[in-house]
Amino acid sequence: MTKRPTLCVIFEAIGPYSAIGRVAMGDVRIALDSGWEVTVVAKRLHESLHGDVEWLHLYVPPRLFYLQWATARHYIRKALGDRKFDVVHAHQPQVADLADVFQCHYLTRAAFERDCLTDGHTLRSAAVRLQELGVLRLEDRCYRRWNPGTRMLYDSDLTRDDFHRLYGSMPRDEVMVYAMPALCFPTDAERTQARDRLVGNQNRGPVLGFLGGLHERKGYRRLLRGLEGNNDVFLLMGGQYSDGFDAPSLAGRFKAVGLVSDLKSFYHACDAFIVPSHYEPLGLVGFEAAAHGVPVIATEEVGALPHLLEYDAGDRWGPSESLSGLVTRLTARRLECQGGARRMAAALGEDAYSDRLLRIYSDVSNRKMDVPSRPANGILTN
Repeated sequence: MTKRPTLCVIFEAIGPYSAIGRVAMGDVRIALDSGWEVTVVAKRLHESLHGDVEWLHLYVPPRLFYLQWATARHYIRKALGDRKFDVVHAHQPQVADLADVFQCHYLTRAAFERDCLTDGHTLRSAAVRLQELGVLRLEDRCYRRWNPGTRMLYDSDLTRDDFHRLYGSMPRDEVMVYAMPALCFPTDAERTQARDRLVGNQNRGPVLGFLGGLHERKGYRRLLRGLEGNNDVFLLMGGQYSDGFDAPSLAGRFKAVGLVSDLKSFYHACDAFIVPSHYEPLGLVGFEAAAHGVPVIATEEVGALPHLLEYDAGDRWGPSESLSGLVTRLTARRLECQGGARRMAAALGEDAYSDRLLRIYSDVSNRKMDVPSRPANGILTN
């Protein structure tokens, strides 16, 4: 019997807990479907994977994300022990140099340069900022200690360009955009039902969706300013810390719903969707909204924007422009944008992503077998 190739995927929470968690879960399923024997190193693992993978439990300290960040390398190596795999695919910078494949999702240094870290106006936010600055220095150290054998995958051209500028180019690096979700365009009845439930029938203008919550980096303040002074666009806000939030300047044209578990209904309630971030390496929500048939608006600082423009599934917003007029124009082009989403799905969908990822895994595995003398990086070689 032919021995199945072995893969280890490393991320602290593999499942629908975050954008990175969803990507890691997708990578695991792609490998499983292709006959790979998969091991994961994670603190949390979605229950749908429990019976299909070997789970090496990862300890994560319960408090202070600086401490969690600083100790992650130690606990990941402890969970791995002396295990060896054909391919190790990591999603955490702390072990980028220990991996055969590393997927780069975010650069703290790039966020810092764009002034997107937490402000220090309160005692709590000052404490958070201190931790962020500590993580910034740790992340810099990780990315300056590089294994030339590691295959680097950036989530967007924006991330690649920032990484090259900050840390230099890698011997084996390329852009690997996340898979666009399967298309799920709503019927008119589904749109009406979702809108009535989340917005109510008192609003007759276009509904603009936003899922960034009250994170400064996600651009909620510039979004609110962009909608002041018009009487037509209704803003439907979701995301962390937004439950109970009020926007007096948008009286009668605003609703915050907090964390959203039913994303399908949220997208179906929207006539347009916006990603107004000051820095967003990719912005998977933009792909998700387009997949649900919603035209997408994004700023220049969003890595997904070039794809939305290339396939005509959305448009660009400069915060000095009138947002109301752009929403109205884009809403009128909904069918055209859905056509663009179909083209995006063909080029950037799950099949294309899967084929490319498996080619990378096979190439990495073959290189290791063909060149057994390649310098070991601690946990990878057979």
